[in-house]
Amino acid sequence: MNTQDIIIKYALGIPARFKRLQKNFFVNEMGKDFQAQGFQVKAIKGKHKKTEGINLVAGDLNKARYLIVSNYDTPSHNFGNPMKYYPFNGAANYASSFLPTYTPVIIGLAFALYITFMQVPHFDLETNKLATILWGAGLFISLILPAFMIGSVANKMNFNRNTSGCVAALKTAELLSDEQKKHVAFVLTDHGCQKHVGDYILRNEIPDSIDHKTVIMLDCVGDKAGKWVVGFKKDTQSIADQMAAGFKTGAEKVRCPKVDLRYTSFSFYPKSILISRPEKSGDSYIVKNTATNKDINCDPQMIDELAEALVAFCK
Repeated sequence: MNTQDIIIKYALGIPARFKRLQKNFFVNEMGKDFQAQGFQVKAIKGKHKKTEGINLVAGDLNKARYLIVSNYDTPSHNFGNPMKYYPFNGAANYASSFLPTYTPVIIGLAFALYITFMQVPHFDLETNKLATILWGAGLFISLILPAFMIGSVANKMNFNRNTSGCVAALKTAELLSDEQKKHVAFVLTDHGCQKHVGDYILRNEIPDSIDHKTVIMLDCVGDKAGKWVVGFKKDTQSIADQMAAGFKTGAEKVRCPKVDLRYTSFSFYPKSILISRPEKSGDSYIVKNTATNKDINCDPQMIDELAEALVAFCK
């Protein structure tokens, strides 16, 4: 399938994978496309701390030496200042997302305080009935609606996060030889934006072997404005060296300290590397416009280059 067609199908056809029905539809469609490439496909359902999730697996997890993993869920909408997404630093992500995530609550509380101190003293159902009812309703809404909006409104455009990683996985599956398909499996994980339920499901599916498999994570790999960066851990630099060598336009490598990997899917897999295409900002790597309707960048040339590099790596 043409790469641009894959992007259109999943970035425009199924742009949000936020609610369960949206996710189920995505898993079903993506499963069919992996099957068309000769892979056995299954959906694995699980739960972590009362939150249910479903992973899509293409290939044999037990026999695979390489697992190519991408989150497939999409984030909630960002109502505040544009959030900077740090693919290699979960702690920075957490700090960066606080104000954008809680902007509705901050505004709501400010409005509630104004009503409480400036209008409530004038409440009088006998002499000022209409104003009392209107301001009372405003107070109720300002306290209830913002809390409901946190994490409840799906972001509508998600080309880069997390569609690009899923498209790259499917394109890689298309390019693999029949022999390579015997030792490569793909896992699209649920709740990668929060809670990481899909990562718990994957670990629980093959608990005795997951730590010994080479896991290649794909995160925001579609923005042409960025640069290829391969993140590695203390014990996976040699894997990163081999992976980076496969990019035609070159790739930087960055070591990710354990403390930076909190709140990330990357932290779940000891023998893993993470591929992203962020921009450099000072000493950090950031991806712009995630969780906003400006997340519209998924370049087919970038997807093709990544897929070719992955195929070369998995030989």
